[in-house]
Amino acid sequence: MKIKCTFHIAIAFILIQLTDEFSIAFAYGICEKNPYVRILYVTFAILSLLTMIYLYTKYIIRIQMQDLFLGMPLPKKKWCITAVLMPVLICLFYIFFTKGTFEKGNLTYKEIIDVVTISILSSGIKAAVTEEIVFRGMILRLLQNTFGKKCAVLVSSFLFAVYHFDGIDTSDIKKVIMMIISVEIAGIALALVTEQTGSIWSSVMIHCLYNILSGESQIFHIDVAQNFPAIWMYTVNSKNMLLTGINGSVGFTASIPTMAGFTGIILMVIYDEKKKKTYGKKL
Repeated sequence: MKIKCTFHIAIAFILIQLTDEFSIAFAYGICEKNPYVRILYVTFAILSLLTMIYLYTKYIIRIQMQDLFLGMPLPKKKWCITAVLMPVLICLFYIFFTKGTFEKGNLTYKEIIDVVTISILSSGIKAAVTEEIVFRGMILRLLQNTFGKKCAVLVSSFLFAVYHFDGIDTSDIKKVIMMIISVEIAGIALALVTEQTGSIWSSVMIHCLYNILSGESQIFHIDVAQNFPAIWMYTVNSKNMLLTGINGSVGFTASIPTMAGFTGIILMVIYDEKKKKTYGKKL
């Protein structure tokens, strides 16, 4: 059973990589010069991944998509509000409590379209939906069925961190440890929300809006150095890695303010569960 679970998890990693690479080749092969090609890429990436997971789970694992947290309910109002407030508060923290320089990018109309579509479609919607389908959908459920809930939350979150190794200097042990801890915390928060709500869609909302609003996107970008176009930028004058995170695919996600934000979500879920148990005892 454990060997089968490990095999299925490896397949999940392969599916998210293959469908993404195939979608890039498919979309840009059709209309490379069209400024809206990213819409086709994101749509095809999500649909192809869902199709592959549907076929794999139905005919190989023999479980329903609903059993992978991929059905109803839709995002809860509480978590939609949290999805907006958490990243906005992180941005406000940097603006008001760290020394830095705020500036507006001098972008052309075409560059603004590129920035907005990348930030909302690729970094926001596509990354959130595909990663939640795999890590809080397929992998979390497979681990639950084999090892139990607590192990499933921790291990799926660790695998989520491993998935983000791409883009950082893995020879720097401090960066690796900090990245694992920070992304693990984010993964635990998203996994707990998924378990509480019974579907991935509240987690998708939190993940998506964090990627768009937290200062990680090119709409409003917070960094120690601005290396690519953004509409608005805030450059932090600090070398403290606890405050600035690490260069690479996770950026400021590996900082204390962001870890505090996702820890807040964890505490909200724990509080809700304790409240339910207390209410249940009273009845």
